[in-house]
Amino acid sequence: MDLHLPANRFHLQELSNQDSLKILERDVRASLLTTPRSLPPKYFYDDEGSKLFNAICETKDYYPTRTEYALFKQHAKDIINTVQARTYVELGAGASTKTEILLSKLNLNLHTYVTIDVCQEILVDTAHRLLKTHPNLQIKSLIGEYLPAIQALSALDHPALYIFIGSSIGNFTEQQSIELLSKLAHKMNSEDYLLLGLDRVKDKGVLERAYDDSEGVTAKFNLNVLKVLNNKLGANFNLEQFSHQAIYNEKEQQIEMYLVSKQAQKIDFPSLNESIHMQENEKILTEISRKYTKSSIQRLLSNSGLIEKAHYEPENEYFSLVLVNRMH
Repeated sequence: MDLHLPANRFHLQELSNQDSLKILERDVRASLLTTPRSLPPKYFYDDEGSKLFNAICETKDYYPTRTEYALFKQHAKDIINTVQARTYVELGAGASTKTEILLSKLNLNLHTYVTIDVCQEILVDTAHRLLKTHPNLQIKSLIGEYLPAIQALSALDHPALYIFIGSSIGNFTEQQSIELLSKLAHKMNSEDYLLLGLDRVKDKGVLERAYDDSEGVTAKFNLNVLKVLNNKLGANFNLEQFSHQAIYNEKEQQIEMYLVSKQAQKIDFPSLNESIHMQENEKILTEISRKYTKSSIQRLLSNSGLIEKAHYEPENEYFSLVLVNRMH
């Protein structure tokens, strides 16, 4: 693959030496071939899924991206001045749209931006764009999942600002969230900070519209994961036989996104030599998105060995952007 990027300013590394197809097969056996059925949300983000997610962020019903973007614009200088970072490390970097607000305000000294994502194409596209417009930037891109990427980080120029935004932490269970943030806290030194974006508990209707937008983009995004399985495993999902559903579970304080079988049907997985029989209205859980209160944010941080230094939120308290460092 000819990346057409300056070798002295861009480095791309694939973290896993495991075959990604084997990992997919393992995950499908563990989660989709058993009941209740589910799929890890990381499989949303093939090239098409990444484009659809960017389109979701433009819909009028999906408030988190707009709200967090506004917080970045309002507080970028304060964040930069507080942290004085020489290295920026972003988990789930994607198109880096919000982080670019920080990068655009940096001085002319050389900075390193480490981007982590499971989609190589979006990492390369983003590097193309940023290196053209930010001559004081070096980019290191890691293709892989969060925990291996955190483990692989070495020889960072401190202070470092770790960035984990978009309320991506909400896609994990509480136990998984604490494990991930604890690993980050362990990696950080006393000068480093983490900028964490978290979506807040709010009106059920607002939440459900955000994940089942009136334009139907989220439905396409959700259904696209079945295309991924068809393409990679030779499965025979008929997308027209599934519908998208997003419900807010008030007890667990989380959105739950499902694909619902419209009828009894059999799906074959030739590469696994397996089939599943789905009943009418049977569901596949494809994503959770946990929502937070100020007290549950504090509990999460405390249980992860982190302490809040600054808390940015809009007037309507729809979203939190929290600057934290590790407990000493």
